[in-house]
Amino acid sequence: MLPISRWLQLPAGLFFKREDDRIYALVRIAFAFVALLNLIFLWPDRQVFFSEAGMVDASVAMSEARPFYFSVFAFAPGEIAVTGVMLVTALALVLLLLGVRARLAALWVFIWHLSYMARSPLALGGWDLVLRCFSFLVLVSPLGVCWTLPALKSGARGMAPSAVPRYGLILMRLQVTVIYWQAVSARILHPDPYWKNGEFLSYFMFSHHARWPGPWVLQYGSFMVLGTYAVQFAEAAIPALLWVRKTRWWGALMGTALHAGICVFAFDLGMFCLSMMMTFLAFLRKEDVEGLERWVREHIGRTASRSVVANPKGSEPSAGR
Repeated sequence: MLPISRWLQLPAGLFFKREDDRIYALVRIAFAFVALLNLIFLWPDRQVFFSEAGMVDASVAMSEARPFYFSVFAFAPGEIAVTGVMLVTALALVLLLLGVRARLAALWVFIWHLSYMARSPLALGGWDLVLRCFSFLVLVSPLGVCWTLPALKSGARGMAPSAVPRYGLILMRLQVTVIYWQAVSARILHPDPYWKNGEFLSYFMFSHHARWPGPWVLQYGSFMVLGTYAVQFAEAAIPALLWVRKTRWWGALMGTALHAGICVFAFDLGMFCLSMMMTFLAFLRKEDVEGLERWVREHIGRTASRSVVANPKGSEPSAGR
């Protein structure tokens, strides 16, 4: 049996072991990109969802908020103010993507996700919860300086990776596990007859969410049953596979196939697919980002070589006048 001192060291080893900060950089870039797409998705309906002239009364949103109401739209209810808030958020997301004033930008992005979700609960989808969770996790995680615009300007020395505590990555991995296993456990604890008997996909393909609804689904009833059970198996297996170093790529492949399939057959769940696939980056290891960086450098080198071969005169120094 391990002594008490060893037991006390286990959490420290789990959360504060050093990890390559390029993993954090990939998560930061991918999160900012997906969150920016979501902002663009919300932009056309910003006045409908968030302004005082929209379809959701602010008092109703406040009454539904749990445990309390927090939103910058309480101080910016007008149409011009709503537009201003979203423009500031777009700027913050670009800065976060580039790694410029990243901590301050991440703070505003977290406030943005709290604010719009509280102000207009009718406009929310499952991906909004994922983005809100990761906005907080990005905020509290080590951001590092690798793969940022300031590091790029400072040259090779600024782009050198460093070792930082991995507590943020562990929290992200735990969050992904909770997302998948909560969905599975909810169906077990509160049985849905359509998931239980395998008819969920059949009914889904008849709904307004389906990309190609129609009676053709009836011809593939057995495949729909198999697909319903396969989805539940995948949701249970993906986190377990992602946590293990030797099987993490199988977990990422299974998760990508699951969400890509959802994106193909459901026309309005593309943001959910992107948001979930973005979370897989938190399970990367040092050797993965090293391989990615090596591939990018080789690809850029080959592109530069082809450019020189295609335009040899452009590579020669110009003669003086």
